[in-house]
Parts: sequence; C-alpha cells; structure tokens
Amino acid sequence: MSNVFQGKGNLAAAPTLKTVPIGGEDRKVAEMRVFFDEYQYDETAGEYTQSGGFWMAVSIWDKRGEEAARLLRQGMRVKVEGRLRAFEYKVEGAEEKVPGFQIIADDITLCLNRIETITVKPKREAAEKAAA
Repeated sequence: MSNVFQGKGNLAAAPTLKTVPIGGEDRKVAEMRVFFDEYQYDETAGEYTQSGGFWMAVSIWDKRGEEAARLLRQGMRVKVEGRLRAFEYKVEGAEEKVPGFQIIADDITLCLNRIETITVKPKREAAEKAAA
C-alpha cells in the first residue's frame, strides 16, 4: 500500500516561507493551509454539488517551496500531489494528544479553471472601420 495524496483546493492565505536547519544545512520550506472541497453527484438535479470538505496543512520543500511562496496567493486554486504524514499535538487544557495530518507535497500546480482571451484587431482594420 502506498502513501499518495492528490487533491484540488483553495489556499487560505499566501504560503509562508521558513528556513529550517537540518543536518547542519539550512533548508527552505513553504507552509500553507488548503481547503479541499468534496463534490457528490446529485441525480435529481443532474449535476455535482458541494457536499463538504476539509482543511489540511501543506508543506513543500527547497526550490519548489521557494517558487510556491513567490507565486501563490490567497484564494488560488491548486492541485496538490504528495504524501500524508500523521502526527500528534497537545492542545492547551487537554490531557490527551490530538491526532493530525499534514501533506508533504512533491508538486503543487496552479489550476486555471477559466482562460479568457483578448482579441486585438490590427490597426489597419480598425482604421478602415473608422473611415467608413
């Protein structure tokens, strides 16, 4: 069984870039939170409707992390591919640790849902129409 995650979601905020000392060298990591939405097919309406979703922490390392921090902004839709990492953390006032998950991304791709085109008319054609 492999540990693979793929999903599309929206960034909660722009990624934060941090420097982490590991094994005597400094490495860069971009951290972000992404909301992955879930859709189900509604047979009565004949379309997909949002049925919920979940928030996940996402980290991407080194050069890819630097590029993600430079290019990505709040609200952008991204496709995340990577692996899940389980961890536990202590909540203030609670006796037991709480389980959590994080995605260690191998790749983050910007999703372009709609591409708009601009038509530019040549100057000669525009001049001919103006003269007519």
